[in-house]
Amino acid sequence: MHLVIVAGSQLAEPLDVDLIDRADRLIAADGGADALRFVGRTPDLLVGDMDSIDHATLEALRGEGVEIRILPTAKDETDLESALRLAVELQAEEVTVFGALGGPRLDHLVATLLLLTAPWLSRMRVRLMDPWHEVYLAHGETLIQGAAGETLSLLPLSHEVREVWTEGLLYPLEGETLHQGATRGVSNALTGEKAKVTHGAGRLLVMHYRRLEKPSLHFRQS
Repeated sequence: MHLVIVAGSQLAEPLDVDLIDRADRLIAADGGADALRFVGRTPDLLVGDMDSIDHATLEALRGEGVEIRILPTAKDETDLESALRLAVELQAEEVTVFGALGGPRLDHLVATLLLLTAPWLSRMRVRLMDPWHEVYLAHGETLIQGAAGETLSLLPLSHEVREVWTEGLLYPLEGETLHQGATRGVSNALTGEKAKVTHGAGRLLVMHYRRLEKPSLHFRQS
């Protein structure tokens, strides 16, 4: 099952409605419901402490009978973590998250990137997306599709990541170990439309930056 979560960070562009419409389930994390309302879409479920959602949006969703799970303001996890835990409960195999890479909270961004390493997420592929970036864990092997010249950075989220091999990148890695606290894997580039990354022990974050004049994920005004 493919599930889409819309979090509450600021969006540079409206949501990708084509991808949203292909999802099996749609969850809004607090203010993410406002971004969905802007493009005329309704979540199947709303979760959060409701500190950032517009009051009119909340009342509209109540009127439409949307399932709403209100969390306490004083809690031990972010609204997005709660939404991801719901995705695990729903046995989603793939999750795409919008609204997790923008501002204004840098602490939320860093926490979300580190959250990808949570053991309870290990059976689910989670992608964080905006119009220019796609961010996810490699999980031992990953295939990248894009265009020649696009930037790809490989960042260790563990003390080290061993046996990193790449194909289709300008600066090849051939069985190298990437160390946390070094920038060896930053700012590589695709040489064509496809690339491949494999690795051994460790957690490897893939950050694909599309560096184009126009967004490539079909974001558009409604």
